[in-house]
Amino acid sequence: MGIRNLYRGSILVNHTVKHLKSVWLRRKHPYGIVPEKPSRVIVEPTNACNLRCSYCGNKDMARKWTYLPLPIYRQLVGEMQELGIPRITLHTIGEPTLHPELPEMIRLAKTAGLVVTLSTNGTTLDDKRVADLVDAAPDILNISVDAADPEKIERIREGIDAAELYAGIQRLHARREAHGRTVDSPWGPTQLPSIVATCVLNHEWDREEERAYFKKYGPYVDDVYFHWPNAHAGYVPDEPHRRRTLLSPRIQDWIYRKVRYSCPYPWDALFLLSNGAMSVCRFDFDARVTVGRYPEQTLPELWNSQQMMSLRKAHMDFDFRDWSTCENCKGTFYENRHEHFLRTQKMKRRNNFVARRDMWLSADPYKKRRLTGTASAIPGTPAAPRG
Repeated sequence: MGIRNLYRGSILVNHTVKHLKSVWLRRKHPYGIVPEKPSRVIVEPTNACNLRCSYCGNKDMARKWTYLPLPIYRQLVGEMQELGIPRITLHTIGEPTLHPELPEMIRLAKTAGLVVTLSTNGTTLDDKRVADLVDAAPDILNISVDAADPEKIERIREGIDAAELYAGIQRLHARREAHGRTVDSPWGPTQLPSIVATCVLNHEWDREEERAYFKKYGPYVDDVYFHWPNAHAGYVPDEPHRRRTLLSPRIQDWIYRKVRYSCPYPWDALFLLSNGAMSVCRFDFDARVTVGRYPEQTLPELWNSQQMMSLRKAHMDFDFRDWSTCENCKGTFYENRHEHFLRTQKMKRRNNFVARRDMWLSADPYKKRRLTGTASAIPGTPAAPRG
């Protein structure tokens, strides 16, 4: 396991292996191995946001703020239920709790038997919103919180009130403990939602901040997840947040472009944006990687469309002349989910934090699985990334 973690946790080695597997696979499968349906659908309730985080591209987005109409969402959930697509995520670009009908969206998906994941910046967790969310009972609720120090949070995430964020997390935990719906799980009877703190690491992060983070948030969350930011597919400059190495950024980019791997999303998920466009990218702030529109086209039609096959072929061949947005995407240059997993596990161990519920499980959080913390290396057969 140590040797395996060493290679999977190294960005260069990991990506080189994935690159070679892509080259090998495309000889017989020029479009990769395409599943008959997506493993999940990621829904953008709204692309509106009330913050201007330094590492996020939302503030640089040209797309008009819109809110997904509930009838379209209801139709989507019904189609997912018919097709047997098990999981829905309510978050991509904006802050989902700004959608006035979010609790109803959660309830509709839960009634249809879907696993529901929700992510929030935690700024709207007043008494009413907390009550609505806990009553709706999403399976996983990720809260973005990037530091224990209030001044650091407010410096990184423009527009946030750090004290109110902390109070909201406490409020959510208390409401969940008192009124959360109880379900069976690998951890015994479990009250929903499972609460996860997600932290974008930055250059102000140090050992002292790490200890303070676990001390402050540990009592109120079930698990934690740490990861480095990236350039959000070119929407924000990556230099202020890029991890420092001995190599210059220019040389790093050249190396990782040479060993780039096939992005897993074209074989994994569809992304319904709030304006009805169907995308295939979690950084698609301006709907530049779209394969059609919903509900004008059904999910099978979108999944098997010529546009989708063209995108898959581009990622298998690393030829992006028809998909220029993907050409220099830093997500496939520098992101390594297994490295994030290893870093998270290391931090949890040295801060004596034992996850109450393991949120590194795969698509079904109630099914026991061996921990891997990473997607498959072969395009077309990826495990669903978190979130």
